Amino acid sequence: MESTQPIKLALGFLGAFFCGSIPFGLIVVKLLGQGDVRSKGSGNIGATNVSRVAGKGAGILVLLLDVAKGIVPVLLARRAGIGESLLPWLGFAAVLGHVFSPMLGFKGGKGVATALGIILAVQWRLGALPLAFFVAALWLTRHVSLGSILAALMLPLEVVLVALSGPYGGFRALGEHAPYLFAWVCIAVLVIAKHSENIRRLQAGTEAKLWGSKPEAVPHV
Repeated sequence: MESTQPIKLALGFLGAFFCGSIPFGLIVVKLLGQGDVRSKGSGNIGATNVSRVAGKGAGILVLLLDVAKGIVPVLLARRAGIGESLLPWLGFAAVLGHVFSPMLGFKGGKGVATALGIILAVQWRLGALPLAFFVAALWLTRHVSLGSILAALMLPLEVVLVALSGPYGGFRALGEHAPYLFAWVCIAVLVIAKHSENIRRLQAGTEAKLWGSKPEAVPHV
């Protein structure tokens, strides 16, 4: 891994956490005069619930803003000279901020859109396999939550496959890049953990679907 000044890395981590903690879903819905999004629909601040409460346009805007929360910290960290192998950790900080926002009493969303932003900013090709599984699951089951969970599971696998197939690939490469790989694992685990309620509903067969479902049980990201 590249050497980076500890102070610079700490500031980058804190900045990424703060950026991720901005509750755009709450802000956008309030600005549109729709009240507190946490008291409506599924109660989540993510794009899916925002679209149900304030319309598709608001949902798309929140989706883009949440994705940007993953992109901006990584781009700023790269510009500040923080090593490439450390960038996923800055992304992990952004996801932490999103799901445990101090502005919301250390509560928040599921982190899927912010994680997508991290992938796009660090190495967009890593999104191929997760995106394929997300689209397939959504198309076959109409469950956003299931697609998100499968995408999170595929992310570390995609990173491992890239490491094994690179010019310096092989199992030795996995050991050399273990901290980099572990950062992606942490992001995936955090996203899946935030879907624990969705997993229980999926097992019980009560998880609502993206369309043709009851608004109060809408899965969210």
